[in-house]
Amino acid sequence: MQRTTRRAAPAVLTGLALLAAACGTGSDDAADQVPITPSTTAAPPATDAAPVTEGPPATDAPVATDAPASTVAETAPPTTIDPAEARTIEQVNEYIAAAAAFDQAGADVQFPQGLTFAAGGAPGYSRYVFREHSEGVVPTLVEGPIDGTVRCQDAALPCSYRDLKELHTSGADLPAALQMNADELATLVAQLDELNAFAEAHRDVQDACAAGFVSDRIQTPNMGSHFYNIDTIGNGFDPGEPEILLYAKADGTLPDGALDQCEDGVWTGEPMVLVGTAFIIPPQVIGDDHPDTFAGPLDNWHIHYNLCRGNAEGRDSFLPKSQCEAQGGNFSEALGWMLHAWVADDFDNQLGVFSMWNSTITPVLDPDTIREYREVRGSDFPEGAEQSLIADFLYSGELTVAPGQPLFFNNVDAVPHTVTAGTPSDPDLDEFDSGLLTPGTNFAVTFDQPGTYSLFCTLHPDMVASVTVTGS
Repeated sequence: MQRTTRRAAPAVLTGLALLAAACGTGSDDAADQVPITPSTTAAPPATDAAPVTEGPPATDAPVATDAPASTVAETAPPTTIDPAEARTIEQVNEYIAAAAAFDQAGADVQFPQGLTFAAGGAPGYSRYVFREHSEGVVPTLVEGPIDGTVRCQDAALPCSYRDLKELHTSGADLPAALQMNADELATLVAQLDELNAFAEAHRDVQDACAAGFVSDRIQTPNMGSHFYNIDTIGNGFDPGEPEILLYAKADGTLPDGALDQCEDGVWTGEPMVLVGTAFIIPPQVIGDDHPDTFAGPLDNWHIHYNLCRGNAEGRDSFLPKSQCEAQGGNFSEALGWMLHAWVADDFDNQLGVFSMWNSTITPVLDPDTIREYREVRGSDFPEGAEQSLIADFLYSGELTVAPGQPLFFNNVDAVPHTVTAGTPSDPDLDEFDSGLLTPGTNFAVTFDQPGTYSLFCTLHPDMVASVTVTGS
C-alpha cells in the first residue's frame, strides 16, 4: 500500500479543530458536537477609494488605491471543494455523531453494554481485556478509572516505591508524567511507608500463617502467590493493613502444581519469600466506582471477571462455568476491586509500585518485555501479524512491519477510536480507515510498499503514530 499525498481542505482542518475542542469537554451529548459542513468562500469585492477629507481620518476608512474611482475589481469566482474531501468531512461528522451517542457503562466497574467483543488486550496495560473460549468471547478484566489512567510503567521514570521515596526526599521537581503535586507525593510516600512496615513485619511466611493468612496455592509468574486474610476483606481500605500478602518460592523457580497451605496457623510447604502486598475490596464495601484510596493517580485498581480458579492444580484459567466446575475449579463471575503494591524491600519494581506485574519476580525479565508476554489474541488475529493495542489514548506496540505483513489494531480503551491514514491536517480516508472502533473491536491493515506511513484518530487528533514498513 502506498499512501498518496493530497492537500486537505480548510474545512477539514477547521472540523478537526472543533472536534478536538469537543473531545476536550468530555461531553457525551450529541447536541454539543459542532457538525462540519463544507462551504465555499469568495474574495470580498474591491471598493472605490474613499474621498480624502480634511481633519483626522475615520478609523475604519478604507485605504485609497491608485485605481480610478469608476473601476470596480471583478469578484473572484467561488472556490470549490474536492468531492473526495467533502466525503472525508461527511465521514468524520458521522464518527463524531456515533462517538457522542456511544453509551459507555456509567460505573467504573462495568463493561460497555450491548457490544459484540473480539478477544484482545493486555492485563496491566489496557483498560479492558477480552478472552475467547469455547462459548465465545467474554470480558475478563477491567482496570483503572473510566475517565483515564496514569500508568507509571516506564523504567526511566521514578515509579517504584524506592524511586518515589527518593524523589520526595530530594525535593526535586516532579516529572509531568506522574500527574501529581508535591503534597500528594508526600501523602503517597507516607501511605507506602505504612504498608512497607506491615509487609516487613510479615516477611516470614510463618508470621503470615499465624496472623490468619491462607494461600490460594497458585504462584502466578511475575506476581507470586496470594495469601488472603479472609477476616479483613470486608473492613474497607487501610494502607497499613492489606488483605493480601504475596509470596514466591525462595529458590526462584515456579512450582510444578499447587503450592502447600497453612495448616493450623503453620506453613507446611517449601520455603517462601515475601515479594509484595495486595488489596481486595468487594464493590458492596467500597462501591462500583474506581476506589479513591492512595494519594495521586498512580493506583489503577482492577477487577477480574469470568475467572476459573484451579486452586488444586495451581493455576488459573478462563473456561465457561460448566467446564470450570466439571474440572474441579472455582468459577468467579467477578472478584472484588484489587490492587498490587510492591513495597517489599528486596523486590523494588521498576514497572511501578502499583503495576500488576513485577519483573524481578520469577521468571525475571526485562521490564520492557512484560507486555509482549501478556498480550491476548483471538482466533480473528491474522497469522504472522504485528499487534498494536489502542489503550490510554495511545497506539502502543511495535509499529514496524514487512511488506504484506498485517498490522492488527485492537481497541481496549474505554472510548471509541479510529485508525485513519494521514494526519489531522492531511487526512486520507480513501487510503485506509477503520471506521469507528468501539471497545473490544479490531482492525487490520497491510502495506505493500516499504516506507513510513502516518495514521491518526479522527476523534482524538492528538493521537498520532507512524508505521515503518521495512524493505522487502
